[in-house]
Amino acid sequence: MSLPLAVERRMADAGAVRRIAAGVVLAMTAALVGCASDAAPAPSASDQPAPPVLSAEIVQGRGDVAGGVVGIVVTNESDAEIVVDHAEYRSNALVEPLVGGDDSTIPAGASRALRGELPEPTCDDAAVVDEVVVVLDDGTEVRVDPGDPYGQIPTLTEAPCTRLDVEAVATLTWLPLETADPVLGGQATVRLEVAPTGAGTLEVVSVASTVLLSMVDATGARVSSTPIGVAVVPGGAAQTVAFVLQPGRCDAHAIAEDKQGTIFVFDVVLDGEARTLRLPSDAATRDALLGYAAASCGLM
Repeated sequence: MSLPLAVERRMADAGAVRRIAAGVVLAMTAALVGCASDAAPAPSASDQPAPPVLSAEIVQGRGDVAGGVVGIVVTNESDAEIVVDHAEYRSNALVEPLVGGDDSTIPAGASRALRGELPEPTCDDAAVVDEVVVVLDDGTEVRVDPGDPYGQIPTLTEAPCTRLDVEAVATLTWLPLETADPVLGGQATVRLEVAPTGAGTLEVVSVASTVLLSMVDATGARVSSTPIGVAVVPGGAAQTVAFVLQPGRCDAHAIAEDKQGTIFVFDVVLDGEARTLRLPSDAATRDALLGYAAASCGLM
């Protein structure tokens, strides 16, 4: 049985609409697929630039000893220059990281010393575990094992720990320098008061000559070290460490540019244990010693 003509027309029109809609959907899908294929692929981890190749060494210059400053020497072993925000020397022997440098550009193959003040030591006697973290200007962190070309890393913490241990047992006070009259060609006597705190025992065994000042024995001869033999015990009286010296060199630039000549190294026995005490002169004693050296050498 045939359908009325009007119904047939309506059915034909509905089919056409369905065919048009399906075509639109197919076209939109194709367009979206095309757009997706044209977009840049998401970067993968392998596409990220590799961090620069760096090495680092811990070095303390002669002029930095008295001030407790240490350099983190960073070498750029890459093919392009880098900009370093700062570097950190992290060690369980320090209470906090040593932070050195500030916005340093390091060309390819070059080195820069990023200097900072050495933090307080932990003095816990544990094996040293350390690393250097170089922070680039873009925030990238490069971790490297620190080199120690001059064997200084152990002494950087041993020296202040020994000093802290000694100062816990005895109060050390520099006394005014005594100089010969006339000063020209004469000797000087350095005196250091050692007063017990009651926390332990301390014997000052000897003191060594420095790069600028030479110890002198009872005959007036120069010696590499001189015996002291002063000891303090809990409840005992304060003692005075005294030693005679004279300039070990008289070139003007050595005195004017001195960095370590007034740092004295003592052999001590602390609570029965032999230790080495590296003791910088205080400001007044340092000035007096340099003035004495210049006058004794006839430079003023």
